[in-house]
Amino acid sequence: MATSKRLHYLDWLRVLAFGLLFLFHSWRPFDHMPWHIKNEEQSALFDLLTFFTHGWRMHLIFLVSGVGTWFAMRSRKGKFLRDRLHRLIVPFLMGIVLIIPPQRFYEWLMFQNFEGGYLEFMSVYPGQQLGANMGANVLLWFGHLGTHLWYLPYLFTMTLICIPIFQYIQKGKLRFTWLTNVLSTRLGVFVLVVPMIVCRFLLKPLFPVYTDWADFFVYLWPFVYGFLFMADAGFVEIIKRKTTLFLIVGSITSLLFLYMGSTNEGMVQAYMNPEYGWLHLIVTVNAMLIAWAWVLFFLGFFAKSMDFQHRWLVPANIGILPIYILHQTLIIVFGYYIVAMDAGPFVKFVLIFSTAIPVSILLYQLIRTNRLSRFLFGLKPLTKRLDGKRVDRSKLTGLLKKAPIKL
Repeated sequence: MATSKRLHYLDWLRVLAFGLLFLFHSWRPFDHMPWHIKNEEQSALFDLLTFFTHGWRMHLIFLVSGVGTWFAMRSRKGKFLRDRLHRLIVPFLMGIVLIIPPQRFYEWLMFQNFEGGYLEFMSVYPGQQLGANMGANVLLWFGHLGTHLWYLPYLFTMTLICIPIFQYIQKGKLRFTWLTNVLSTRLGVFVLVVPMIVCRFLLKPLFPVYTDWADFFVYLWPFVYGFLFMADAGFVEIIKRKTTLFLIVGSITSLLFLYMGSTNEGMVQAYMNPEYGWLHLIVTVNAMLIAWAWVLFFLGFFAKSMDFQHRWLVPANIGILPIYILHQTLIIVFGYYIVAMDAGPFVKFVLIFSTAIPVSILLYQLIRTNRLSRFLFGLKPLTKRLDGKRVDRSKLTGLLKKAPIKL
């Protein structure tokens, strides 16, 4: 980009994207769709929230991940792949062993009439998981073994695929002046949604299961665009000028989607289990416009209104990955007991969120103090510097710049 100034709005956008994910999982016991635990009483309000946010939440996370990949490649250079392996794959493998089994245990208690203890469960769980019929489809294994942690190996796989073209972009060997001209036109920004529409239309009937290849290639495009937007500051400036347009398009398409889904069961089927045809095309175009409009709205809005520092911003960005790893397991563990209480769905949702997320943050505070736990959760190691205080290596340069020492 043309500036080396810290873009605080991107940090805020990342916190929003993952913070919404924590809220999303906290209300999932109360909608009518299948999930790891379910409350006896469901609410149409949470159905609406699930359908609305599911249309763009992961697209936003992958766009933010593409942005982060730009900066990571620029700062880590030759150590980039090793850094991605540590930050993404190590936590995923650790999560399969330590974080995910409690989720499955409470699933068994709720849905499979399991009456044994956790040790008895663990004596049969690994064999049950590895015996699943997923074949050679590695993407389905990501979700089966890692539940919510599927995002980590997904992102690593995308990174491996895109590294060659990303390196060309960062070296200036690929220029996008023509794209700036296209995006500057009234509706030009929606040209970028066309590959997402094509991928979903062609692949979703063949791979209808969530997080299978259809979703992979749909999510790949926001990831690439997030990287591309950092290559030229003009891209984000164009998006900032069109924020109102994105809000209008996102609102209209979302309302249309919710209306069609509530009045026509065939539309829901066309979204979840589509067959080739005009209905599938209509649903696909609408769904991808929802995703792209809301992603660009939040990017433009945050770029205009949230480009400022706050004392909580840096700690939140550093801790967001470990908290993401922990949060769903704690939601399920606490939620299993909370949904059994005599209270309404909204009260239970507030109780789940207000217990699971603070405990996730407290556990992160313990994780960050230990070398082994930092490694397992993808955090950079600690280094002893500056009057014996331990600080993150990622913060060390900034701290030394403030000290009376010339680097």
